[in-house]
Amino acid sequence: MTPPPFDSLRKGIDFRTFFLNAFLILPPAFLYSMKTDMPHIFLITTAILLICLFKRSYLPYSDRPIIYCVTAALVLTVIPDMVVTVDDARFGLFDLMLRSSLAVPMLLYSAALSCFFSPNPHRTGLTAAFALAAVLICGDIFNSADLTNNILSFLDVPLRNYRTTYAVTVVIQALALPFYFHTTTKRIYPGRTHRAASAFRFLIRFLCIALIPLFAFSVSKFYYTHVSFFRNLEFYFLRVGMRPQMRGGGMMILSNSVNLNATMQENLLRNPDKVLIRAKAEAPPGYLRGGVYTVYRRGEWFANAVRTPLQSTRRATILSENTFTVQDFPGAPDTVPDDPRELPPEPIRRVELYFDGLITRGVIPVPGNTYRLDAVADDAEITGEGIFSLKLWRNDGGCTFFVTSYDPQAAYPMPVPDEASAQELTEVPRRIRPMLEQYARKLLSGKKIRKDRDKLAAVVNGLSRYRYSLDFQPPVDRSDPVLHFLTKERKGHCELFASSAVLLLRSMGLPARYVTGLICEERHPYSQYYIARASNAHAWGEVYLADEKRWVLVEATPPSDDLPSARNIRKQGFFSSAADLLKKTFQQAFAGVRRGYFANAVLTGIEAVLGFLPRLLKHPAAWVVLLSAAVVLLYRYFRRLPRKRRKKHLNYEMRLLAAAFASFERKYAARFHKRRRKEQTLQDFYQDAPGEVREYVAEYESMRYREQVPDSRRVRRFSERGKLLLKNFPKR
Repeated sequence: MTPPPFDSLRKGIDFRTFFLNAFLILPPAFLYSMKTDMPHIFLITTAILLICLFKRSYLPYSDRPIIYCVTAALVLTVIPDMVVTVDDARFGLFDLMLRSSLAVPMLLYSAALSCFFSPNPHRTGLTAAFALAAVLICGDIFNSADLTNNILSFLDVPLRNYRTTYAVTVVIQALALPFYFHTTTKRIYPGRTHRAASAFRFLIRFLCIALIPLFAFSVSKFYYTHVSFFRNLEFYFLRVGMRPQMRGGGMMILSNSVNLNATMQENLLRNPDKVLIRAKAEAPPGYLRGGVYTVYRRGEWFANAVRTPLQSTRRATILSENTFTVQDFPGAPDTVPDDPRELPPEPIRRVELYFDGLITRGVIPVPGNTYRLDAVADDAEITGEGIFSLKLWRNDGGCTFFVTSYDPQAAYPMPVPDEASAQELTEVPRRIRPMLEQYARKLLSGKKIRKDRDKLAAVVNGLSRYRYSLDFQPPVDRSDPVLHFLTKERKGHCELFASSAVLLLRSMGLPARYVTGLICEERHPYSQYYIARASNAHAWGEVYLADEKRWVLVEATPPSDDLPSARNIRKQGFFSSAADLLKKTFQQAFAGVRRGYFANAVLTGIEAVLGFLPRLLKHPAAWVVLLSAAVVLLYRYFRRLPRKRRKKHLNYEMRLLAAAFASFERKYAARFHKRRRKEQTLQDFYQDAPGEVREYVAEYESMRYREQVPDSRRVRRFSERGKLLLKNFPKR
């Protein structure tokens, strides 16, 4: 193909093609912004197209512009997603599986940024594919009749009639597509001989694309006729997609019930060193309560599901973080500071939690004396037994809880048992009550019982004679596992010790409840934060002492090297500790961005580097890496030194000329996959190049090797000519 003359390379943005691009890209951007109530997606897409409109020329098809555009699309997609929370009720299962909050903006921004490049068959096809894919993902219609827009309130009518709005969007794209391809084809292949074929191709494309609305309408009608079948199919694929995540390390240790007859989770036993929680605090958080159970039947504990909304404080100065407080919490301050990062007065302290592989379903494991929770969530609730749960929570933002004091074994101080709740908290199944009361009398015999704490001490001392073991075998005769543990097996895991203690205390008339969660006491050796691993999952109890008028924690599991609390004193390896610190730093930085603390996100990385660098320099492997890097840098420096010395002999204009031609040669080699050898002259290398390139090379030689130094204006014109020559020159 004969290359276009040099004058044609100066042609700028084609406005007709630009407006067709806008008609193709902006409808899905408007549709998705209306569906999700996120106007920034439409505004960013429009801003990108406007910037493209005011550019004087297209970008070249080279590595840097393409990489920069892809990076810009990624940044514009990820950063707003971190700071803007979207209601999941606006998404169907198709949206959730494809992560449309990331996929659609990425497609739209990529399509808009592709307009910065000159139209050719590959670029126009890619732009159209991105726009059509965005429209396809927007086709998942879910609860649109009940939705409203808080920001775009004037769009409530088209949102509630989403099917009609979607159909109009598809029709607009279908009408724009044939003109879009016809215009770009005509610009790429100009000439009179092409008009007849161009008209025929336009007609064929128009007829094919006109079938798109009809096809979309037929598929939509078929879908809604068999909507139940397709919803079940979507649920099936959703479950299939979640299985690898569960096998890949996701651990569910917080649930609505606990079955003592079941064995422990396989993933807990297979990967006991898996880090689930990282807690940034000045002291160990200790026992983190994730589940409280009050009803015991046939070897299974059940939770009380009564939940109460928490009082929320929404701040206009923060992008998305909210504060949730427990009303009338004992020892809590009356007011919440305006700045949530403000350090509270003694003895109140704050702890930042970051989760890694722990499936919580919105439940936040915290100490019993937690009165306040800060998180990127819309609402929060608390059960009557002190279990916090968040709604529409972004777990990559972590959360921060505030405690009345650092007490590793704090119990939740509420509720004070009344007549109704005391009956539930002292209930023991009739089938096992006689044997438990008999065993309790045996524990109390010969002891002076003056206070409720004496009964607690008798139970803990009695269970200390049993052995902690993970090899507990449930009874095969369907008998109660607690009785089987107390009378026959006499060894078991923490769940059996905690259940036995709670039921024995209940048989003595003391209100008690069964608690599960994690122990977070393992301090990282290089930073001020604490770790809870899968092996730190634990169970314990809480009992109300009426004479002291307070709840206290019951740790009935005897000391053992395999106990979760004993595993916190082990020594970590250097590289595993460094990797964990790096992961925690990234978690904290992303959480800062999610919450709107951008400066804190930067300071987090600086603090991690400054805190870890002195310890890193003490390790021998670090010195080996540093010395190797120094050798490589010195080698590259001395290798380039003669070249720098030669450049010093040239004046400023000649150095600019040499740099401009070197840039041209580098881009020319990348474009045509042909590089000039050092011993090869310019005339020999460019003898088969087009005439414009040979003229450009001859102009360089005339300026480079003559006695008179060229002026700076001519050098700049030479540089601009080389850029324009490569920008619009087609590949061979």
